[in-house]
Amino acid sequence: MKSKTFTYCLITVLVFLLFSSFVGNDRTAAEENNVREIGTVLNSVSVPAADYGKGPNGEDWIYAVANGSPAVFNVLDAKTGERVASFPLENASGAWGVTVDPMGNVYIGTNSKASLFRYVPGADHVENLGNPIPGESFIWRLKSDDEGRIYGGTFPSGKVFQYNPETNEFRDYGQIMEGQQYARSLAVYKDKLYVGLGTNGANLVEVDIHSGNKVEIPLAEKYAKGTNVYDIDVIRDKMFARVTGSSNTILVFDLKTMKIVDEIDGANGLDVSEPGPGNLVYFIKNEELYSYDLNSLKLTPTGFNKLFSARDFGWAKFENSQYPGKTLVSIAWDGKIRHYNPITGNHQILQGQLSGQPVSIQSLTQGPNGNIFIGGYLSGGLAEFNYVTNQVTENKGLGQIEGMITHQNRLYMGIYPGGFLHSYDPNESYEIGENPVQHFSLKSQGQDRPFALKSAGNLLAIGTVPDYGQLGGALTIFDPATNDYTLHRNIVQNQSVISLAYKDGLLYGGTSVWGGLGISPTEKEAKLFVYNMDTGEKQFETIPVPGEKAISALTFDEDGNLWGLTSGILFKYDIATNQVVATKELYSMNWDSIGHLWRGGFLQFDEDGYLYGQAHGELFKINPDTLAHEVLVDDANLFAMDPDGNIYFARGHKLYQYHR
Repeated sequence: MKSKTFTYCLITVLVFLLFSSFVGNDRTAAEENNVREIGTVLNSVSVPAADYGKGPNGEDWIYAVANGSPAVFNVLDAKTGERVASFPLENASGAWGVTVDPMGNVYIGTNSKASLFRYVPGADHVENLGNPIPGESFIWRLKSDDEGRIYGGTFPSGKVFQYNPETNEFRDYGQIMEGQQYARSLAVYKDKLYVGLGTNGANLVEVDIHSGNKVEIPLAEKYAKGTNVYDIDVIRDKMFARVTGSSNTILVFDLKTMKIVDEIDGANGLDVSEPGPGNLVYFIKNEELYSYDLNSLKLTPTGFNKLFSARDFGWAKFENSQYPGKTLVSIAWDGKIRHYNPITGNHQILQGQLSGQPVSIQSLTQGPNGNIFIGGYLSGGLAEFNYVTNQVTENKGLGQIEGMITHQNRLYMGIYPGGFLHSYDPNESYEIGENPVQHFSLKSQGQDRPFALKSAGNLLAIGTVPDYGQLGGALTIFDPATNDYTLHRNIVQNQSVISLAYKDGLLYGGTSVWGGLGISPTEKEAKLFVYNMDTGEKQFETIPVPGEKAISALTFDEDGNLWGLTSGILFKYDIATNQVVATKELYSMNWDSIGHLWRGGFLQFDEDGYLYGQAHGELFKINPDTLAHEVLVDDANLFAMDPDGNIYFARGHKLYQYHR
């Protein structure tokens, strides 16, 4: 009897567990059955930082980091551009800091996780030395002192650290200047660090390596009002500090007297070379390589032009008649290697053999032909997924696309940095400068990131986040027929415009209290505003959901009700009475835990009457009558829908389709 009872109970438990397994995994199974991986759609070679050194047998090598998922550290032959070795940098999307110490070891400071890596030339790996300062997410430039100690600046606290390889310890020098989040550049001179800061104005600070004492070096007002001291190089007893903003000017300091002895406008950056033959250093100015005499301060063009910024410089020996003695070597953002010989004047450009890395997806939308268009993060690029043929077409040449929209049979794209607007006709061949075409930049108006775009009748509305260190986004109205635009900055005081919706001549905008990086908000709550397209004036503004700091998405239903999403709170807004008539918290949000929010959600009604969207890493479906909330897919970012109602989302650098 006991045996039968035991057997019965065991069967019952097994049935229960089996049933529970089916019930508990029903949503997950349904998700996986409906989700299709399309894969990587954008690849790119983009080099934010590099340095130059010697291999174990005296080879001339370039050390270059390529952005990606993850970023990759490349060792290249300086003469041929061939790849000697490459290593992925764990949990890093890129690196702005690469430096070689006096022993020839290479250090890499990364972003995303702010880790410091080390490479010993000839080794079969890179070593992760860890996060120098907990809580920091970016390491900017790195430099070594004569004893091989490594220094780097950070974001978001604007700190500087030291790494001592003898003790394997980090030292935190603290925030260099109150209110500055970016310790963007630095250099070492004897027992002093010189640190360049921004974006809340430009500052230059001297730090004593031993005591940690900090002394600000005053800049003339026109430079102090700049954006950043973006680059610093110390060459013998001269310091070259490039200030960005309204102009790109290198300030040349005599470090013995701390006086500015020269000011060089139009400098492209990022670096100044070590001296070559004749005591000359080199840098790029007005897209041409120039030599500069350290004694006479004479500046001379070389004729090697149509160049942009260099990722540092090195000297190599090619030992042939065309390139005798020392040849100047540099690498550009796109991985192209430049050679210039100061004796013969010969120069050439060749492509470094960096492997293209997958590019994280930054933006999605349905284009004028119904296909899904994809913009890349940092490295940029524009890909097109044909939802009928399942083919992907990848195009190069565009920067980071923050927002996209279809308007009058063209794809309009807002591009960072510089607040650019481009448009593209997918029915015509892709050719940079012709199609897509650039319409304007809002950089001179202090705008940088065009996240929100909306078709508003015959006009196009654009909402932007301002430049680094600034508050006050803008609403811009663009007329494609005339190629003219009207910009309204601070349409909501000290807030950015991050979402837009349009109906019957009225434009509805949602804001974020955050401005550009590097400055804290002054406002406490996000607002909804109404702009009259006929009169060109703001009619009304309100706080739809008290306590919320951003309105990330807006859309209309077929009855003319406006629906909005903060970060986690959905609201329904009656435009006739200007009242919120319903709210539902979809996701909890601790606003004190985030540094900024410019884009945090998407909303779109479909023909079936349901509201679809994305927020907090989930695709969801909302019944507008009951506000019932159904999660469709986990681990999903961004949102676009094709004409068949299928939804597209991203996971890192891969595109996925949720089939409905």
